Amino acid sequence: MTISKSQIKKNVGNRITCSIVGARGYSGLELAKLLLRHPHAELKYCFATSEFNLMDYLSSEEAAKVVCLADDKLEANLTDVVFLATPAEVSLKLAPKIVAAGKKVVDLSGAFRLKENSYETWYGFKHTEAAMLQSANYGLLPFAGPAKSEKLIANPGCFATAVAMALVPLLKEGVMSSENIVIDAKSGATGAGKKAAERMLYSEVDGECLPYKVGCHQHQPEIQETVAALTGKTIDPHFVTSLLPVRRGIIAGVYGRLAEGKTADDIEKAFAKAYGDYSLVSFAAVKKNAGLLSLKKVVGTAKTHISYEVQGEKIFVFSCIDNLMKGAASQAVENFNRISDFPLETGINGLEALI
Repeated sequence: MTISKSQIKKNVGNRITCSIVGARGYSGLELAKLLLRHPHAELKYCFATSEFNLMDYLSSEEAAKVVCLADDKLEANLTDVVFLATPAEVSLKLAPKIVAAGKKVVDLSGAFRLKENSYETWYGFKHTEAAMLQSANYGLLPFAGPAKSEKLIANPGCFATAVAMALVPLLKEGVMSSENIVIDAKSGATGAGKKAAERMLYSEVDGECLPYKVGCHQHQPEIQETVAALTGKTIDPHFVTSLLPVRRGIIAGVYGRLAEGKTADDIEKAFAKAYGDYSLVSFAAVKKNAGLLSLKKVVGTAKTHISYEVQGEKIFVFSCIDNLMKGAASQAVENFNRISDFPLETGINGLEALI
């Protein structure tokens, strides 16, 4: 996305007021850190199920200036942009009220992601905002178009982001066959949120790599819809998610076959075409940069690391992101930048990995 110098100059002098609902969750706290360091955002409020002090979670002196309130105070304290780091059912109730008040919403939940698939099937509830669902702007970056006039941004899911970043360039350029794709995606434990569950106990997770939601993960239809919208291709992949015994990070293995007449050089060209002007993606063949396979080198950053290998007609692509950053908070900031006419990387470029 190209932003003119006049657009940047127009917005630099005005800090845009922001608030976070669900600020005590993993994604909410990461989002607070990013907004507090953003040069053009003013984080005014953080909301949670009960009143709290952001300084109990973040050490930044700027955090002390943020007013923290219970959720029932939200409608009386709306800001220019409201980030919803809430369960999908909660976002479904809150987003229409916020938009009706003339404010913009960046929703980190799945409440407004699926255009074609049933929410009852994939999320377990009936969607009650059909018009808003269809008009919501799906914010996978850098592929999402301009959203200056949009009021509601559906921030993509973490697995869907990692997979789509690998798949979309290859399918769009006809480098990879859309048939018989296998996706093996693994995530750190923070991907499940803070809600207490027996399977998330340390003694259950440590030393394991546990598949879960096989055949019924809500990011599967999201991946299919995203690929169809951005490439015109229909896919029906084998999609498996597993839980890694680490706090954060996703590594998604995407396996398929080269399209007829295509080579490894075409893979390089497809990624270069998609990401050549986007500094938040690094890509290379495994033999050229094996470090892109390391979760440690991407966790804590807003980047996507893509590596690939070819064996005959077989393609092996690996996409690594931080599930709390590109999979949630930093992509939400990218969407904030997009609707505010700032370069996508503003406030999130140059973050150091948590090695």
